[in-house]
Amino acid sequence: MSKIYANPFSWGEPVKGNHYVQRPDDQAVILSSIENQIYLLLSGPRGIGKTSLLTFTLDKSGTPFIHLDLRFIVRRGELLDLLLRALETSFPAIKMDKGFKALIDDSANANLTRIFDLWYESVKGSSKKFVIAWDEFQHLAKFKEDIVRELKVCLSGRRGITHMFVTHRKDILVDEFGTNKQAFFKNQEYFELGNLEQKACTSYLSKRFRRMGLSDFDLPEAVYKITAGQPLFTQRLSYTISQIWLEGTTTRLLQRSHTKLLKERNILFTALWDNFGLNEKRLLLGLASGYSRPTELEFIAKFELSATSTAHNTVLKLVKEGWLVNRDEGYHIYDPLFLSWLQNREGLI
Repeated sequence: MSKIYANPFSWGEPVKGNHYVQRPDDQAVILSSIENQIYLLLSGPRGIGKTSLLTFTLDKSGTPFIHLDLRFIVRRGELLDLLLRALETSFPAIKMDKGFKALIDDSANANLTRIFDLWYESVKGSSKKFVIAWDEFQHLAKFKEDIVRELKVCLSGRRGITHMFVTHRKDILVDEFGTNKQAFFKNQEYFELGNLEQKACTSYLSKRFRRMGLSDFDLPEAVYKITAGQPLFTQRLSYTISQIWLEGTTTRLLQRSHTKLLKERNILFTALWDNFGLNEKRLLLGLASGYSRPTELEFIAKFELSATSTAHNTVLKLVKEGWLVNRDEGYHIYDPLFLSWLQNREGLI
């Protein structure tokens, strides 16, 4: 089979179309939330594919939706302006409404409740379900004004729009919306997204590698073994493998690609490592050495963490910042590439 000359992998932005790896069970959660008008609290580490899952499923569902990217929203006025533009995009006829015109004319001081009054009225008039996805929701929690409290008051008790709050900060979702009996909304559900399922991931990799003439049947499994199905890293490593292949190199593709990525990230990882505190470094080194229970006495003694409370607080900090994940009844370094870098640096492998 002759080579194709376009790299079949994509990374750095949410994937769509043929770049998306199907996640039927996770997609079903999104669809169920829409069908039953459940406030969905969607969390998971950075690079896990939250935005890709959400936008792919919403596109396929046929339900009208608006995706709010909150990454660059830092003030109340900017949020109100974003919401007004999103409302006009969703319901173009609204620009003829006198109330909407008044809000546009003074968007910096617009009333959040009035914006949602118009939005819910527009949805009701359309006789269709509607979804608002609040992506990178953690940015709203950083406002000097308590905009999240104001927002919750505006949304409480309303029907017609399914709101989905998306962030890697599980702690913010729990703090703002609670869980179980303490849930703020009566009809809310928390869902934490995990890595790609192995069969779906390796099948996807096989098809795309073969398209470009790479017929090594062991390669998809080898990639998955390194990335554990973490979507962003899987795409990035596969992209690098494909690029080296297209440039004419055919031997030791996986090893060359992995080494190349480690070299590219070395300066960044070094700077990040230098900024860790002593206890954070000790705990990360323990996990990189193969241990997974940092609050047990053996771990604390071996890696000099001084006390269970020290280990516990350090774990919580690293989980909140996205460095650790809790799975298989233990804690693990989330980024496989950072784990490899750290193991190589410390001679652990």
